[in-house]
Amino acid sequence: MQFLKTLVIIMLAVVFIVFAYNNWQAVTVDLWGGLQLVTKLPVLLFLTFAGGFLPLWAYHRTANWRLKRRIATLESNQARTTTAAVAPAPMQAEAAADRPAEPESVLRSV
Repeated sequence: MQFLKTLVIIMLAVVFIVFAYNNWQAVTVDLWGGLQLVTKLPVLLFLTFAGGFLPLWAYHRTANWRLKRRIATLESNQARTTTAAVAPAPMQAEAAADRPAEPESVLRSV
């Protein structure tokens, strides 16, 4: 799976490099207040892509981190509950040993 991910990233990089080579021309972007930004087209497209991708990527990583912490907390709580249920307290075990066994008829009716 890691190989396919690396292959796709390399292919996208090659496509971007070929695009940048064929479209390396200056473009003018009109900003506020009469300001103009003169930049190359591939740089402008890369900045636009990064401006849309990075906030969503940061949100995704934050959500994954939060969910992993929540799962770890739930698993540790479950482990503590399981160990507490498996090993009864010493007083409960002694009390159960002192109590006489109930007849089967009483157990079936419950």
